[in-house]
Amino acid sequence: MNAPLDLKLSKPEFLRWVQEREGRFELKGGIVTMQAGTSRGHWRVYNRFIVEFQKQLDMTKWEVGGTDLAVEIGETVRYPDVLVESAGRDGRDLSTSEPALLVEVLSPSSVGTDMTEKPAEYALLPTLKAYIVASQEEPIVWLWLRGPPQGSAVGDMPQKPLEIAGRDGIIEVPELGLAVSLSEVYRGIGTQ
Repeated sequence: MNAPLDLKLSKPEFLRWVQEREGRFELKGGIVTMQAGTSRGHWRVYNRFIVEFQKQLDMTKWEVGGTDLAVEIGETVRYPDVLVESAGRDGRDLSTSEPALLVEVLSPSSVGTDMTEKPAEYALLPTLKAYIVASQEEPIVWLWLRGPPQGSAVGDMPQKPLEIAGRDGIIEVPELGLAVSLSEVYRGIGTQ
């Protein structure tokens, strides 16, 4: 269960504080929240996304990682399960506000946040091309894919995601050149 702590910090204070802690924490509205640990199924799914992204992306242009680099959205700080951003960033950075793709794997304690709060927050990041929420039990994902730019404005992120289900499903993110097969991500997971 994600539990708020009796601790209120600014974003810079939080980013310093979290470096000295074990466990997973996020910051929302100045309030620090401890995040639940992950199951083996959760771990398998996010690691397979990392592997598939690394296979398909040009690693001279993109970097892929999981859970340890913070994403700043205004005064909120999140730690997505998987993050893709352009390569060449400062190795000392503790966070980014310019991800290209984010993945969250659902846990019982994170369904509401991952499916409602985070899509709205992440849509505020103009560099974000796609946000993916994935089941840890069955080959089902929900994809928010940013629309094409409109003149000089950034394209819109949809309110509702596209559901992709079944082992024959493909997650396509054309701007990054990604076409990830659910059969690869969910190999040996679930029955569908």
